[in-house]
Amino acid sequence: MKLKDVIQGRFEKVSEELLPQLLDTWGDLQKRLDELNCSLANRAVPETRRSRVSELSLQQKASRAGQGGADVTVLKRSRKQAESK
Repeated sequence: MKLKDVIQGRFEKVSEELLPQLLDTWGDLQKRLDELNCSLANRAVPETRRSRVSELSLQQKASRAGQGGADVTVLKRSRKQAESK
């Protein structure tokens, strides 16, 4: 066997073992970054504006779904419901 064939065979063997692990790690990293991004976004919006931001988000989603004329209303939770969560 040529040195090139030996090296290529070893590289293929290592890549077969490592590739699934790397893909799993990459997926875990993406999930953690998404969670961090959501957490930072929640902290960035003041409490007084959250209901309006939520309402605008729902309107945009409805518009993208083809429900452009739909009126979206945000229902406020009572204090008792908010404390229980």
